[in-house]
Amino acid sequence: MTVFILSLSMHSQNITGTISDSNGPLPGANVIVKGTSNGTGADFDGKYSLTNVDANATLIFSYVGYETLEIAVDGKSVIDVVLVEDMSALSEIVVVGYGKTSRRLVTGAISSVKSEDINRTPITSADQALQGQAPGVTVINGGSPGTAPQVQIRGLGTFGNSQPLYVIDGIVSASINEINPNDIETMDVLKDASTAAIYGSRASNGVVIITTKKGKTGKTKVTFDSYISSQSVPKTLDLLDTNQFRQYAEGTYGLPPRYTTDEASTRINTDWQDEVFQTAFVHNSNLSVSGGSDTAVFNISAGYIDQEGIIINTGFNRASLRANSEFKIGNKFKIGETLTIADSEMKNEEENGDRTLIEHMIKSLPYTPVFNPANPGGFGGTDTTLDNGSDPENPVRLQTISSNTTDVSKILGSLYASYEFIDGLEYKFQYGFERTSTSTNIHRPSFDEGINQRTAAQLDQQANIFNSDTYTNSLTYSTTFNEVHNLDLLAVVEKFETKARNNRSQATNPLTDAVTVIQGNGQITNQLFEYGLISYIGRVNYNYNNKYLLSASLRRDGTSRFGKGNKWANFPAVSLGWVLSEEEFLKDSNTISNLKLRASWGVTGNDGSVEYAFESGLINTYNYIGVARNVGASNFGSPNPDLKWEEATMTNIGLDLGLLNNALNVSLEYYNNDIEDVIVPIPNVTSDGLGALFTQRNGASTNTKGFEFNIGYNHDKGGDFSWSANLNLGTSKNEATKLSDDLSFIESSVFEGENLSRITEGESLFYFYGLQTDGLFQQGDDTSAQPNAAPGDIRFVDQNGDGSIDSNDNVKIGNPFPEFTYGINLSANYKNFDATLFFSGVSGNDIYNTNLYDLEGMTRLFNAGTAVLDRWTPTNTNTSVPRFTADHSDNVNRSDRFIEDGSYAKLRNLTIGYSLSKATLSSIANGVFSKFRVYATGQNVFTITDYSGYDPEIGGSSTVTPGQQSAAAGVGIDRGVYPQPRSFILGVQLAF
Repeated sequence: MTVFILSLSMHSQNITGTISDSNGPLPGANVIVKGTSNGTGADFDGKYSLTNVDANATLIFSYVGYETLEIAVDGKSVIDVVLVEDMSALSEIVVVGYGKTSRRLVTGAISSVKSEDINRTPITSADQALQGQAPGVTVINGGSPGTAPQVQIRGLGTFGNSQPLYVIDGIVSASINEINPNDIETMDVLKDASTAAIYGSRASNGVVIITTKKGKTGKTKVTFDSYISSQSVPKTLDLLDTNQFRQYAEGTYGLPPRYTTDEASTRINTDWQDEVFQTAFVHNSNLSVSGGSDTAVFNISAGYIDQEGIIINTGFNRASLRANSEFKIGNKFKIGETLTIADSEMKNEEENGDRTLIEHMIKSLPYTPVFNPANPGGFGGTDTTLDNGSDPENPVRLQTISSNTTDVSKILGSLYASYEFIDGLEYKFQYGFERTSTSTNIHRPSFDEGINQRTAAQLDQQANIFNSDTYTNSLTYSTTFNEVHNLDLLAVVEKFETKARNNRSQATNPLTDAVTVIQGNGQITNQLFEYGLISYIGRVNYNYNNKYLLSASLRRDGTSRFGKGNKWANFPAVSLGWVLSEEEFLKDSNTISNLKLRASWGVTGNDGSVEYAFESGLINTYNYIGVARNVGASNFGSPNPDLKWEEATMTNIGLDLGLLNNALNVSLEYYNNDIEDVIVPIPNVTSDGLGALFTQRNGASTNTKGFEFNIGYNHDKGGDFSWSANLNLGTSKNEATKLSDDLSFIESSVFEGENLSRITEGESLFYFYGLQTDGLFQQGDDTSAQPNAAPGDIRFVDQNGDGSIDSNDNVKIGNPFPEFTYGINLSANYKNFDATLFFSGVSGNDIYNTNLYDLEGMTRLFNAGTAVLDRWTPTNTNTSVPRFTADHSDNVNRSDRFIEDGSYAKLRNLTIGYSLSKATLSSIANGVFSKFRVYATGQNVFTITDYSGYDPEIGGSSTVTPGQQSAAAGVGIDRGVYPQPRSFILGVQLAF
């Protein structure tokens, strides 16, 4: 026995070493004795240690994204290895639901945006980082500074909430507007069911997973970047000046009496666009400190942005602080936290009388002065008798006399702990929380500018508190057996709950403008909403020799938003992948580096965004008149106990191709999403006294399908010059495949008493609906179909051929959603210089330009566009602008007269930078700096479009949206939307 033990000890030994790559240690890399379960992982310094290793054994070293390396022990006790990145397939790491994986093993549709892509373009909102960067992702800027953009993934498939689900470091967040873009490491967009169904009931609109920057082992690193920017409106409209207005008035409604009673009016020539728009300045600075050891890593960052708006008295500022840290206790236990604290203030754009600020600006008379010290409040304005009833509000007074601000304070964070019981088996608990407080305070003082006046100050104060808590228990197991079978298992139990409280107080103060807070006698409204979701999740990922891939998941969700019998739903998903480049017939190819086919199928859900829709609450805003005036109670909406889940069945087929050692990469996707039991907000009839604007019901089915294409080339031969190019394309077509039998159509978005958009079976969602025009009537034309028409009026098409133009002749006249989106990124480096070009655009969409109603409608003696000077007259018949008529003719009915092509191509970003060389940096301040870069950037440099308005990027007005069921219903309707500015930026980036 002694001889036997001695012989074993002679042939087994302990082995230590370091696992690294060309950049340094690889914490978490794996080493295992071939043919055994004896293995371990590298620590934070890349060091490992193995015991009882046979002197003749072989060690297998592996790490995700790197080539596996086998080394014979041959009696050595110290073995250091350097792993090489796996260039035979895409080695990028992507974040999926409740975990990470290698890009080469992905079987679903995931688009990723990295920190270098985000930092390449100075932005103020994390949503903007997706604009033009990922195929199938549409980002429509919200306009005024601080307004969150509208984001749609693979088009529109539902009528209500169409925003994707945002997950920040594993925690679901209501919005990402308060997240500093500089804190983001990656943004991974989950677009198909195999990747998104793991989030079940909240994933039908896609999922955006944000991973913030974490600390790394090594010396402490300090980075600082800052920029200043000037912004201006890229385009102005051709409005009438005083002389042109006089010519227009004399030929239409007649010269206003003011021209004869006020001599100054003939000399004043106010350019209202020049008064409302301004050159705005932006300052943005960010500081971060990161580092760590083998037992702890950290990253702390702070940022501040102060952005003026290009419209006077609008703007946005945000201060943010982020702290991420992780601690390793022994070899098995880890704890960590993520924390974001942000505080922001937004100066809002004003509106009044169902008119946006820009609509008031367009209509304002050019002979009216901006200021008039004789008026209470000090502003000039129109007069009923002197100005022929023209009543636009002075836009400068409207925007500057009032205080209208929204303050948001947000705390978002998590605490987590994990323990590895045995190799590959890990339990993790994470508690996530979000605390958001939103306060909007409006004080509108009294004034008198003529026809428009306010005799008592108005006060409107709103306080909204949103709290959410997430409790996640997850168990993961990863193993490899027989060296070719790789298995990953996931089991999760999760609870998510929110509570929102909304308080609003409104009052007037006829005594003074000096008091800006409500002191009693106000109208008070309080609301409380609670929401809960319980989820059970399971997922299996298997691959055979990294060649044949399988992923399957099942999520079961229970929601508080539905009644008994409809609370629970199951969301399965399965996907397959075949890495053809690993087959023998392609493995040694000098051309094809990666070739993978993949397909997925699954079901995701949507439980809507309105609480208590399955039952009816009470509201006490109705007044009943008796002996005295009393407040009574009424149902708040009509209850629908049968309300249930929307279910989206998603199919995706994809191909990934890498050529020339993955210098050239191509991906192609086809998707088809069928959504059933779509929750439809049906407008309530006012006489029902229900209090709510809409009643929720399952009343439709939709289909969205399209293609996505991405091609990228990276030319880097190690010389002074390198360049890269990337093009992504996406198509999307949506359709309402079915409406309930009692729903022949759904209307939305009211303008001048008419609904502009409609949904009908077999057509695209929220298409524009109205009459089709056919030029202008000329002398001698037959007007029998339009008895009230005369030469110079618009001729409408008699669609049904009954010889009469009426509501039966309304047809589809436009589609607000683009059929085609694209983004082009070009970058180059020459020695210490770098340059970036970024184009993005859309095609195939239409815009309903309501501004044309004011510019060319001639309905009242407002100011107008210069086009009215070319209106039809008996001596000017070769024109598209109809005649003037004072009887409010059919010329302004909803029609394709107001429809314009919304396609555009924008040079979003042009950046040129210069970095000091390493040799220069080492000679400055004893080599303290590791990076010093200065850059200049132009944003929204130019726009190629046929659209006549300020900006073709129309996400719907953030203020005036009457009769609109959802934000998506307002897309493409220009009610005077805040235009995107053109910016010129100077910045510096430092690292220590």
